[in-house]
Amino acid sequence: MSEELRAALEAVLERIAPLAAEDAQFRGNLRRLAQALLAFTEAPAEQVPALAESAEAAIAAVHMESLGAALTLGERMAPGEAGSSERLPGNDAIEVPAGWHRRQAIADADLPLIADRCRLKAEGARWAATRQRRLREGADYDTEIEPKDREIIEHAKSLPDCFLWMNHPSGPSPTDLSLLDDVAGCFDAVAAAIALVREVLDDLEGNRNAFEQSLDLLAEAQSSLRGAIDVIDGPRDNDQQKVYGWLRATAAQRQIFIQRYMRIDDVADPTGWSDLAARILVLDARLQESRQREKRQQARVQRVRYHIKRIMTEGGTPHDWEVAVQTIEEMIDAGMPPSNREIRELLLPVVESLPEMDPMPPGFQLAVRELDRFLATRTPAAEAEPASEPTAEVKEAARRLAGKTVVLIGGDRRPHAQAAIKAAFGIKDLIWIATREHEPLEGFEPYIARDEVAIVLLAIRWSSHSFGEVKDFCDRYGKLLVRLPAGYNPNQVAVQILQQIGNRLNGSAAQAAEAGAGTNPKSKI
Repeated sequence: MSEELRAALEAVLERIAPLAAEDAQFRGNLRRLAQALLAFTEAPAEQVPALAESAEAAIAAVHMESLGAALTLGERMAPGEAGSSERLPGNDAIEVPAGWHRRQAIADADLPLIADRCRLKAEGARWAATRQRRLREGADYDTEIEPKDREIIEHAKSLPDCFLWMNHPSGPSPTDLSLLDDVAGCFDAVAAAIALVREVLDDLEGNRNAFEQSLDLLAEAQSSLRGAIDVIDGPRDNDQQKVYGWLRATAAQRQIFIQRYMRIDDVADPTGWSDLAARILVLDARLQESRQREKRQQARVQRVRYHIKRIMTEGGTPHDWEVAVQTIEEMIDAGMPPSNREIRELLLPVVESLPEMDPMPPGFQLAVRELDRFLATRTPAAEAEPASEPTAEVKEAARRLAGKTVVLIGGDRRPHAQAAIKAAFGIKDLIWIATREHEPLEGFEPYIARDEVAIVLLAIRWSSHSFGEVKDFCDRYGKLLVRLPAGYNPNQVAVQILQQIGNRLNGSAAQAAEAGAGTNPKSKI
């Protein structure tokens, strides 16, 4: 072909290519024109092959250029770069927009767009394989091929920086088309792993372990994608590189070590994308279940808070207590530790007014015990309440108990509560016996048997021992027993003392000493 003819063809093609990129009908006309020219020409025999080859190549170039131009319309080029191109690293035969694989910092906010592009690239890889199969089977181009070409081109236009290299005319065309299916599966796995990472990013505080697992899965996905592309001699994919860069930066920032698939010599199996996708789904399902469980727990917290508020402001009803106690029992059954801070803060304002429960639900009893241990460790300043005028019951109980010694069985010793009871009733001493689960009952006897002990207080909600067991010792040594169903507040203690033994409680210290020295169960204090 002469230089003049070549120059003329290049000038025509330069004008035709943009039109062909935007007008499908025009592209069809160009193909039909090429076919007509080939059939119509009557050039000398020795020139026909060359002319036919040139014409066919020209028309093919028009079509290929139009397809390639459309596939890269999503690329945002800098001013002055329009129409420029460069070779893709890894495959010198594929031309891409200039700067397409330029490295750049990737933020968390960029992940959704990367995932969208990966999903479209998965679709593009599947179509590339299907397209080749149909063409090999003799499919009609106009009705079976071009509509899908046009559809995927439109999708590419809708996403910024989306270059479907697998659908580019110069893209890979492996003999084994199932390799393109592997590429598609790997792109889908990357998109799914990104979606999982984004789920965990919304709540890193409560999902540290899940976050690290999701990073491992994303590292494997991007590595398998790189391996799948290498198998078909494809280019380095821009989104795969962005995911890799994000993983490195995130792991360094959050001080997380990703053990596998972050080195060039440690490539994940490009054919294992199905198993990888299944593992991503399993972790996502566990994460969703954990979130649903958390939502159910928070709904229970709100229910308890509502009834506790009624108890605090309106005195509450037995129903309010029943709902609050049963709901806390459900929370513990569902996995919330009895020492959980939310449970503690819910119970703290009303713990001293808990009603007597027989039996107390086991989970709720553990929660109350943990609260008692917490209160036992608080400093007096943290537990101090504003001084108030003693109630009539406190004054009466103090008149009868002044100068005596009292034993209190149950829970953990609270120094401030111990001091408050001693001061409120003017007693000589309060011997507080802390109890533990399944503690031998015999350990209480020496304290109850002391001559100076006047009465025994049994905090039944924190004691694993029955009223009858402790009462046997009290009867043996002539001590009066008072059951404390609620807390250690002096007002409540005074009410229980007067209600249970008030008619037998004498204010005489001499009588108290005499009763304490005897063994008659009917002796009075």
